[in-house]
Amino acid sequence: MAQIQRVFAEPDQALLTLSPWKELDAPHSADLLRAGTPDMLNRGDVVDHDLGIVSFGALGIERALSNGRRVLCTLFRKGDLVDVRRTERIRQGALVALKRSSFLRLDESLTETWLTNNTDIAKTMLSQLREQFARARDHTTDLVSKTPVEKLASLLFEFRRWPETCPEDHRNNIVRIPISRSDIASYIGVKPETVSRVIKKLVREKLIIVHKQDRIYLADLPSMRRIANGGRPRQSTRQA
Repeated sequence: MAQIQRVFAEPDQALLTLSPWKELDAPHSADLLRAGTPDMLNRGDVVDHDLGIVSFGALGIERALSNGRRVLCTLFRKGDLVDVRRTERIRQGALVALKRSSFLRLDESLTETWLTNNTDIAKTMLSQLREQFARARDHTTDLVSKTPVEKLASLLFEFRRWPETCPEDHRNNIVRIPISRSDIASYIGVKPETVSRVIKKLVREKLIIVHKQDRIYLADLPSMRRIANGGRPRQSTRQA
């Protein structure tokens, strides 16, 4: 009975309200949660498990380059399936918490059994991985082809689609910033001071308003969308 009480406690149960997990029926949802062990994490904590689901918060894969720099190459948001199993783990990088988070560690043997015998859970996990692949492909395009202003604008629209965004924020064009500016810089491949300069530039142009450190208002949504889609010529970012 104690295990069942733990299984259905918040925040793990909140996963069942998120896509694609909300598509599971009650028995499969119970199986999923019952197989998980929740870990509470603080910013900077390294996750020592390669398979699980982000219950809340934000995780990322951080890799160390040969010159000593560390780069954030992947983001995982609330509800994301995390599967970073790989033989050469050192090349994969470290899975770290980017803020206070909860990670539901999944038993690997049970997960493999689901993938073999449970069509519903297997389809749900495949749907998650397909969505993550699409996000990774978009992020790669941003890194190789966009200017710093375009990269930041694109990331703001990505954050706008995170589960933490409430309907009121979406209607009012408010973007909640779920990670630090230093993590943003690492993720989009620029220096932290560049992120600050780009934000100030967008404020000067009256395209955004910074309400708080973690909240930005998109004052000119159409213009910001054009920038995010690659509509800011490179020469115009020299002062950014």
